[in-house]
Amino acid sequence: MSARRLADLGRPQRRRAVAATALRCALATAAILVLYYFLPLTGGRPDAAALLRLVIGAVLFTAVMTYELRALLRAELPQLRAMEVLAVALALFLALFAGAYVCLADLDPGSFSTPVDRTAGLYFAIVTLGTVGYGDITPVTDFARVLVSVQVLIDLAFLALLLRLVVDLTRRTLHRDADR
Repeated sequence: MSARRLADLGRPQRRRAVAATALRCALATAAILVLYYFLPLTGGRPDAAALLRLVIGAVLFTAVMTYELRALLRAELPQLRAMEVLAVALALFLALFAGAYVCLADLDPGSFSTPVDRTAGLYFAIVTLGTVGYGDITPVTDFARVLVSVQVLIDLAFLALLLRLVVDLTRRTLHRDADR
């Protein structure tokens, strides 16, 4: 199977491909959110179990991203597959940081200016990603401030590097098949 450019498709075929991609992005995001809302994040002690959850999250993120990037290299329509990679990466990234905020708020309720449940954690992760900072939820403890600062720094690097990687892999896939 060789890679094709989106522009090479006829209009009806392109519309179907874009609609299918949008549906897969929505389903992947919904699956990540369902996992976020149903996996146990609270009730632990500030011990090895909390660290283990963090490590499992990092391993899961790495495994999913490895799968997604490999799928991009084999994609028939790499431009659309790149959109799926970005959607999954963003949803997973936000869910992981939201989960970290929920865990931190559970372990130390004074970490934030207001209680942080799952919805507030997701909201705060999204607002922090956008560097909007509405001010309704703010980190209070030093550890919470460090965690938020880490997210902001990773946001900048992660988004730039991920976007660059996805664009490069998409180009490589398209050029590899065009050179054959």
